[in-house]
Formats: sequence, C-alpha cells, structure tokens
Amino acid sequence: MATREVRPFRTLRGKAVVELEIKRSRFIAQAVPMRAETAVQEWLAAVRLAHPDANHHCFAYRLGTAGDVGRFSDDGEPGGTAGRPMMEVLLREELVDAAVVVTRYFGGVLLGAGGLTRAYSQGAAEAVRAAGFLEMRPHTELEVTVDYAVLGALEQLLLREGYSADHKEYGERVTFRVPVPAGAEAGFSVRVADLSAGAALLTAGPTVYLPNLTATS
Repeated sequence: MATREVRPFRTLRGKAVVELEIKRSRFIAQAVPMRAETAVQEWLAAVRLAHPDANHHCFAYRLGTAGDVGRFSDDGEPGGTAGRPMMEVLLREELVDAAVVVTRYFGGVLLGAGGLTRAYSQGAAEAVRAAGFLEMRPHTELEVTVDYAVLGALEQLLLREGYSADHKEYGERVTFRVPVPAGAEAGFSVRVADLSAGAALLTAGPTVYLPNLTATS
C-alpha cells in the first residue's frame, strides 16, 4: 500500500483574547482556529459588530494545511504597520488554519510606524501563545473488513496499538473504518493480514487530520 505524501501541520489549540494598553491606546487581540475563509469573514464581522466604536480592526489569517490561503489587512493604519507584522507572527510560529484580529481604540497619542508595528506584533504574538498550539497529524482512513471469527483479535490489535474505529458496520462480515497514521499503513495492513490469515480486506480512504496529543507546544 503506497504511503501518501502528506505532512503534519501546526494550528491553534483553542481561542484566546488578550488586551494591551500602549500610550493610552487599547489593543484587543484575538486568535482563533479557522478552516474556511467564509468562517473568517463571519468572525471578523462579529468582531466589528462587538466593537463598533473602535478605530481599527486589523487582521491576518492563513488557511489550508500548507497555508495556501493567506490574507492580512491594516484596516486604515499606515501601510505595513499592522497586518503584515501579524502575518509574520503566524509565519514565525508556522501556524495554519488560524486567524488573528487586533482591535484598536485610539488613545490620542500617535505611536509612529515603529510603535504600531511593535504593538500589533505583540498583540498577535500574545494572543496565539494564549490560544496554545496543536500539531495535526495526517492519517489514512482504512476500511477494514474481517470475518466475525477474528473480530475479537482485531479489536485487541486496535486497543494495543492505540487505534480507534470511527465506524462499524455489521453484515455478513464486519467492516471498521480505522484512521492510521500516514506512513504506518503498510505495517498495520500486514498485522491485520496475519491475524486474519490473509482473509481481511483493506481499502484506503481519504486523508484525515487528527491531533497529536503527545506533541509539546
């Protein structure tokens, strides 16, 4: 069985909101995991609705397992002082399927280009750190069909190796759908074939991404 050319990716573990006050300006930075551009736009609209009196809502986001979709905006701040520094935070942390927005209430004191860049970068960095990081690991969803005579042995194999069956169908034979880490499909297939004396049927399904809970942030 061929190994698929897929890689893990890093995203946000959850949502976070942090606030900064810099020279009387109030910065509210939010970070959230996101998977679709429409969802990002809806979230940004909700942020604007929640803070109608704010002067700016600057944002950056990267979507897709390789960050193929990326957008950022200064939202009226001087060019390059807000959206770009926030995007650089996402790039530096290698985050995808992630979005950050920093809402600013102007406090009457100009920060200058350098001050703005530092403020927006700091807000985005603190928000993503507060949200935490999560590695998503690619798995191939294998459809495994076996006779009832080896059902118990297959369940013991799954338990021993830490796999879970997402779906089971009971008919003349039993069919499991088992997410197996990318690169481990061949070895798993051999073990299933051994316990079933070659009678098991395995079919490779789609790639799914599951959290690697053993990885450290």
